[in-house]
Amino acid sequence: DAASLGGDCYQITDNNEWELGAVWFNEQLDLNQPFTINVNVNLGNQDANGADGVVFVMQSVGPLAIGDAGGGLGFEGFNPSFGVEIDTWQNTDIGDLSLDHVAFHRDGINWHNAPYFNLAGPVPARADGADIEDGQDHRFKLVWDPVADLVEFYFDCELRLSLDLDLVAEIFGGSNQVWWGFTGSTGGSSNVQSVCIT
Repeated sequence: DAASLGGDCYQITDNNEWELGAVWFNEQLDLNQPFTINVNVNLGNQDANGADGVVFVMQSVGPLAIGDAGGGLGFEGFNPSFGVEIDTWQNTDIGDLSLDHVAFHRDGINWHNAPYFNLAGPVPARADGADIEDGQDHRFKLVWDPVADLVEFYFDCELRLSLDLDLVAEIFGGSNQVWWGFTGSTGGSSNVQSVCIT
């Protein structure tokens, strides 16, 4: 259900139930090189009935990969993969926080109560716990340092997650070339969800 909005902006889902979207960029990332990715993320303006969120994904499945809708956030099903989850719906069965939250996951499993797959978090998306389904653009920044094996994630200019992890060896089995992009989904509740690469 993803669609181009022009320029470097993409709508991942519309405000309809059970939508599923993925946007993959044609040029792969080289995990042997440092990079910073800056994105404006908009999670829609439906709060109590808004869902489900988006995930920044690095994966080696391919540029046509598609995951599962609903609580899987379009990330479920990618193995191997590394995901930065921005989750706006509480699925209590997988350990979600009641607040909009962020986390690092691996291999297409975004269950917070599965320690092997849940790499960091969940923590509230904003340090003040504010709602992020406010119709506003929010700043997403991901920094990768391959020398230190350090992944850092900033949301609205606040460091929210930090992880020491050798992505090449521990996630991607020695491969340094990965596809990257965003996935997202809705379920029984929905939101317009979009990203703009800045």
